Amino acid sequence: MDRRLLAWTAAVAALLVLLGLLGLDRPIAEWVRASGVENARVFAWGLAALDTISGISLWFWLAGCVALALGAIGLAIARDARWPRALLAAGVVQIATLHTMSFGKDGFGRLRPHQVLESGDWSHVWHAGGVSFPSGHSAFYFGLLLPLAAACPIRWLRIVLVAIPVYVVLARIDLAKHFLSDVSTSALIAALYSLLVATLARRWLPAPASA
Repeated sequence: MDRRLLAWTAAVAALLVLLGLLGLDRPIAEWVRASGVENARVFAWGLAALDTISGISLWFWLAGCVALALGAIGLAIARDARWPRALLAAGVVQIATLHTMSFGKDGFGRLRPHQVLESGDWSHVWHAGGVSFPSGHSAFYFGLLLPLAAACPIRWLRIVLVAIPVYVVLARIDLAKHFLSDVSTSALIAALYSLLVATLARRWLPAPASA
């Protein structure tokens, strides 16, 4: 796995979390609402299609479980191949990221942007029974696709695998479902888990002989 990609992703995500919490979250949410781009079709329809394809709307844990199962089967029949390890890493990282995200939602109780914008009360956003922080969609897609991108040797496919979760987080911001720091925190969690898995795999597993 490309640990440089994962480290850069973690660094960028951490910076965005910091910027969001320090003051960018509110103006971005207000700009989206005032500009008229909220709920743009390119995001609303595209995200709905992605959610259907990924199975997130069917069962939140489906993709991670499938990745783990396929990775385990692949490792048994093609031990020297790269793809079983990539799928196992994706399954482990996504499930770990989703669990961490779930604890965060329960602990922080942050309201969603549309809830705060409708109430107009910015003094009571945290610990208010909300489920905005961190983002579940960001955790799902970054947790699944970032490890696959880091393990992918094909440049164009790697770009696609990173572009999909980036599109998802932009969509969630546009739909007023999440603040910048919500989606960035989940991306950071996924990047850190990916780095951990990559480090452990490099230490304990032999390098694959083929793609």
